[in-house]
Amino acid sequence: MKFGLMTQLQIPRPWEPNAELTTYRNVIEQAVAGEAAGFHYYWLTEMHFFKQIGHSPCPDLLHAAISQRTSRIRLGFAVLLLTTHNPYMLAERIATADLLSNGRVEFGFGRGSTPYMTEAFGVKKEESFSIANEALEAVMKMFESEHFSGYKGKHFDLPPRHILPRPIQAPHPPLWIAASNLSTYEHAAKQGVGIIGVTRNSISETRSAIRTYRETIRSADPKGFVGKVSNENVAAFALACCHEDDRIGKDIACAAARWYNGDNDAELNHVRFATAGGKEAVVAKFRARSNDQLLADGMAIGGNPDSICRQVEQWAEAGLDQLIFVLQAGETTHDQVLRSIDLIGEKVIPRFEVKEHAAA
Repeated sequence: MKFGLMTQLQIPRPWEPNAELTTYRNVIEQAVAGEAAGFHYYWLTEMHFFKQIGHSPCPDLLHAAISQRTSRIRLGFAVLLLTTHNPYMLAERIATADLLSNGRVEFGFGRGSTPYMTEAFGVKKEESFSIANEALEAVMKMFESEHFSGYKGKHFDLPPRHILPRPIQAPHPPLWIAASNLSTYEHAAKQGVGIIGVTRNSISETRSAIRTYRETIRSADPKGFVGKVSNENVAAFALACCHEDDRIGKDIACAAARWYNGDNDAELNHVRFATAGGKEAVVAKFRARSNDQLLADGMAIGGNPDSICRQVEQWAEAGLDQLIFVLQAGETTHDQVLRSIDLIGEKVIPRFEVKEHAAA
């Protein structure tokens, strides 16, 4: 089991003066603390226009800053939107981040979880799949060699150009796709890419999707993979909090999970969760469970280090390769995030590293 951190840069109301500046500085501090604590990955989302919910429109710039303050932790995009960027810009920004981080970038891609974001860029909902597919195909061709031979499709007519700079990782950084729906697991496997799932799908709901992913990617024809090399990895992100007091940790984690999953007064919630049945369906799923039921189902990860370890173990037994903790969410404070990072690094991650060595 590997461990990651993820943030969307959530800033609930009311805002203090310079709230965004403080949040950005806090997130960089959290990434540095995560590396020191032994986390393997730090993931940033790309979100546009979602006041309070996600102030992270330029994850490449933020990763550039983090790359200069860290040296080991992998820097993941979860995800970059294929529909809102010209493919040239995607290839250039990914390569630049890979250079600045000395080859630590993970390229997660998606088409956008809600039309509210993508339509502002002129993307029609019915065309988002084909735009994303063309953009990804073009970007992967750009990674193949410095001189890009060009690409012509329905949405892009890209002339030959020298694509600079070049990423350090060859033939390209590891590839991932976001999966808010369990049906995406099989689709990702056929493409030969890693999966980043969400724990609003419970352990029991996700277990069979992970099994299908493993069977499919191992039997798939590599000619159908989008990259030159496959990335057999299943990750999922969970709203979480680790605290010395078990009950406090559980309650903070569950409060964050409920806030993150729409149970709040953010004005744009009604346009979220377009691929998950809408806000009402997501909120109802969480309201139907007590805090202890959320934890038992793996839909939040919280408590003291012993409780966290038991919850991680359940996800590991379901086949997960990486558990990604979302600590900076909802009303959770920066100090609580840093304490969670320290406790997980001190008392959770080492237990699973010992198990890996024992298995080897």
